[in-house]
Amino acid sequence: MRHDIITIGGVTEDIMFHTGEAQIIKNPKKTGSRYLFAFEAGGKILADQEVLYTGGGGGANTAISFSRLGLKTALVASIGRDLSGQRLFTRLKKEKVNLNNLQILDKRWTGISFIITAGKRNERIIFTDRAANDQFKINKAIFRKLKAGWYYLTSLSGDHWRDNLDFIFQTAQKKKTPVAWNPGSLQLKAGLNFLKKYLKQTEVLILNKEEAMELAGSKRKNVKAEVLFKDLSKLGPKIISITDGVKGAYVYQNNEQLFAKAIGNKPVNKTGAGDAFGSSLVGGFILYNDLERALRLAIIRSGFVVMKIGAQEGLLTRSQAEDKFNLA
Repeated sequence: MRHDIITIGGVTEDIMFHTGEAQIIKNPKKTGSRYLFAFEAGGKILADQEVLYTGGGGGANTAISFSRLGLKTALVASIGRDLSGQRLFTRLKKEKVNLNNLQILDKRWTGISFIITAGKRNERIIFTDRAANDQFKINKAIFRKLKAGWYYLTSLSGDHWRDNLDFIFQTAQKKKTPVAWNPGSLQLKAGLNFLKKYLKQTEVLILNKEEAMELAGSKRKNVKAEVLFKDLSKLGPKIISITDGVKGAYVYQNNEQLFAKAIGNKPVNKTGAGDAFGSSLVGGFILYNDLERALRLAIIRSGFVVMKIGAQEGLLTRSQAEDKFNLA
């Protein structure tokens, strides 16, 4: 069986918890986030909305996103043999994601994230245990046999992530399969010297502005997208996208830069917005072979994701997006 795209990355069960009891205060340190979450020590924090158990993780989020666009999608990842894993397996199966290469581990539980949102802007903090995701080791013999038009690679973790990354890119090169890559924090921290050979093979590189600045080695706070594109394009990716929060997103190809404003929806929860954007950009490019239309699709679908609680709940289908916004 040939897939349109194979996604590789994490799978988690996300617990979404909203409270009005958090204080959001300015960070006195010069490094890190501008704001901090604060709770009363020893206090009992109550949820002020229904607590939602839902699916998450870059691999799962993007797999469902591609499938809702009508693309034949397979997921390569790992979960535990537990209730969380069962729930996520059922959810992915219902979304028509091929799970023949989803590893189910007996000695490790399914990854879990506890996500607290609070404040007028619904700011968030995520507590996560990667669990089975950290034990993921790609089955090389099976992966070599898989047929796909594209690979979509998200954040990797655990002791095997470097070997997994290297094997995926080696296989892609041998099969001439284009790779779309949204590197995780561990990959970015590995440094440019380590990443260079993979960036040269990357068809689509997907980053937010902070990640782009880190990869480009820029320390200027107000650095413009065109400066980042100039530096990043030298590393080899054919297409580069940079999201810039509520401002919108930029895409670069062949010395040309595109920009699309965010659609202006007030965010209820930002979890999964990056996965929705990246997968919609690549999915749109596969469907339309038109980067401008793909960017519009990515802006629209990520904008709807932040209107719902959960990373997967707001993902529009292809027909929903095209009918609402005349994309067809």
